[in-house]
Amino acid sequence: MTGDTFELYCDVVGKPTPEIQWWYAEVNRADSFFQLWDGARRQRVSINTAYGVNGVSVLAITRVTIEDSGIYECRASNDPRRNDLRQNPSTTWIRAQATVTVLQSELNCPR
Repeated sequence: MTGDTFELYCDVVGKPTPEIQWWYAEVNRADSFFQLWDGARRQRVSINTAYGVNGVSVLAITRVTIEDSGIYECRASNDPRRNDLRQNPSTTWIRAQATVTVLQSELNCPR
């Protein structure tokens, strides 16, 4: 519901421990993802990630709006070349997706 907070969790295992990234695409634009970062969307996006034997990451979005609806993707890779911009993107990222639909809260509906 608009105004609420939602959280998505991503837990990955690998050796070495994979790096985790969060990505977003609008529902009707699933072919154009862009990366999310901590503090995005006017400080409403929070990403907390911990690395140990496995990697665990929590994406939280506060004060949700209708525009936050979309496809959220957790990507993980432990390929050492994963962020090398000088090479063609041959690295495989493992992906898990969640589709989030935000509904208008009755408290926020104009009457």
